[in-house]
Parts: sequence; structure tokens; C-alpha cells
Amino acid sequence: MRKSATRSEAIVWRWLRDRRFGRWKFRRQYPIGPYIADFYCHHLKLVIELDGSGHEFKVDYDDERTSYLSDLGMQVVRIANRQLRRDPDAAADTIIAAILSRIPLTRPFAAPSPHGEGT
Repeated sequence: MRKSATRSEAIVWRWLRDRRFGRWKFRRQYPIGPYIADFYCHHLKLVIELDGSGHEFKVDYDDERTSYLSDLGMQVVRIANRQLRRDPDAAADTIIAAILSRIPLTRPFAAPSPHGEGT
């Protein structure tokens, strides 16, 4: 499947490979249970799926797949090939927004010292 990537997959892989998107490592055609994710970032538990025209007829399958991945704590972002071709900047913004939504904005702090500050 990797050797016969669609034009849309080649474009998105060019963006994501070699940690080019915010230094996050994405894998292409990554198996997760009974499914294969188009692109997957383990650290963020983020799946990027590109939907071609054939997905219009596979709505139930896509819903089942998304539910399975969500139950594993993953976020699934779907981008239509049509959107990618018409407005690649919007597609890239969708991926950026998904990455940002998975990054904690604050770090948990340790409990305060029982003796007060500095002791």
C-alpha cells in the first residue's frame, strides 16, 4: 500500500514525515487492531484519515472504525481528498488544530511542600 500511495496521501506524507509538523513523529499505514491508519502519531494518539470518494459508501464502516479507535483513547481526524486538493492550507490547519488539541497546555504541578515554601 505504501508504494501505491494516492496523490493526497503523498501530499500529506510530505508534510508529516521526518517530524516536519511540530516535531511529532507520524507513521504511515500503521496497523491498529484490525484497521490500518493512514497516518498515526503514537505520542499524541492521533489518527489522520484521508477520505476519497469511495468513503461516501462506507459510512457505517468508517463510524465503526472511528468508534474502535476512540475507545482506545485516540482522536480520529478525517480530511476529504477533495478538501485537500481545493484548499491544502485548510487541510493543514485541520491537522495543526488536531495536534494542538492533543497537547496539554499546562503541566500538572507537584503537591506543595508540607513545610511551606523553600524548606
